[in-house]
Amino acid sequence: MKKILSIVALTLTVSLICVAQVKKITDTPTPCNGSADALPGKYTDHTNPKYAHSLKGTAPDKAAITKQLIAIEKVEEASRANVQLTGCVARVSFSGGNKNTFGSYSYNGYGYALGIYQNVCHVTEKVVKTVGEYRSVLRVDVNPTLGGGNFYGEFGDFYVTDKKVRYEIPIDAKRGVNYEKDRFNNRSRITRYLSEEMVLAGRSDNYKDKHGDFLKLINGDGYVENWMQGSSEDKVTAKSYQWIDRHYILTMPGTPLLVPVTRKEYLEALLGYYEIEKANFQWAVADQIKNNNSNTSICEADKVAYAKVYENKKAKVQQLLTSSSADWLQQPAVVLKDLRPNDYSKASNGLLDFEKFYDGDPKGMTLYNYNPEYFKTNSGQPLRPMFMEVQIRYELSEDKGFSKRYFDNFINNYDLQKLRTMLN
Repeated sequence: MKKILSIVALTLTVSLICVAQVKKITDTPTPCNGSADALPGKYTDHTNPKYAHSLKGTAPDKAAITKQLIAIEKVEEASRANVQLTGCVARVSFSGGNKNTFGSYSYNGYGYALGIYQNVCHVTEKVVKTVGEYRSVLRVDVNPTLGGGNFYGEFGDFYVTDKKVRYEIPIDAKRGVNYEKDRFNNRSRITRYLSEEMVLAGRSDNYKDKHGDFLKLINGDGYVENWMQGSSEDKVTAKSYQWIDRHYILTMPGTPLLVPVTRKEYLEALLGYYEIEKANFQWAVADQIKNNNSNTSICEADKVAYAKVYENKKAKVQQLLTSSSADWLQQPAVVLKDLRPNDYSKASNGLLDFEKFYDGDPKGMTLYNYNPEYFKTNSGQPLRPMFMEVQIRYELSEDKGFSKRYFDNFINNYDLQKLRTMLN
């Protein structure tokens, strides 16, 4: 019996060696001399990713998402029907599946990516090697969020009667057993708003026409660029390197993705926030007393003083809502980004104590919200593409010909309109 097992083990070992040898033979390195940029490249579709796909959701959802992403993959493949990749290895991957919230509506966000890995000629071995990470990439994201984070951040701090005791207050949801869930699924209205700055972050560095680029994005009109290295104003030389990130937002025509928040909406959101602040202040006071007995007298005085702060803030906003004209209330809300003024010399009355709107002030920022008229069209179909973001990140330098060629082919042959038809 032992002899039989030894023979089987030897047979398996030989088989594995043979398989390894066959693989080595089929993967014979391509010889090169100095550069690999002009040598044939390689493309692998979603069936052969470098890393496993990271799709989330139920099995039926994953199947539907995969079908949509394959349709997007086919658009890219068609753009290269008459083009041979050279100097690179291009690999497809799929990801996403989580729900993104757009005002009162939720849709699943997911994405296609084609990483373009540079091929180089190994200095001593004189064979083609593929760089392990990519800098050039094509991405198509379905139902992405337009701005990361919160306009006002997640926390603010203030003191009430004595600077020795400050309270850190979450502004997104009430503290408690459901806080971690509510801060994502039931966030305060005041933390859902976007600004031009948030939408342009990572998409455009066009400081000369920020508003123009913002309008391009929310209306699905043209593209914007973010120069990650180098500048559009730099002089291009044989040794220069430029790394550019171009973004297109594809939308259904006629309706913008975002609309300005009205003064009425903002003031009503403030009233909702004040209830959160009141509850979180009470939680913070209790926590301060529990963990620092020496400050108990200050905390007790703060509770009394804050009750008046809360009532005064609320009354001021309520009075504006009831006494202002309908036309005034429908104007866009232009605000400062500060949660409170500097409180070095005077307490700040908690956070977001309303003073005025800042129309015409250079520091004033118009707030925006996802447009319900846009997102209601496919309500109840969370997997449907409502809009897409196409990102092509490319490199320009003496040894990055592969990236420039891919970008040029994208400009000449990629069918963005084909993607737009998927939104209907």
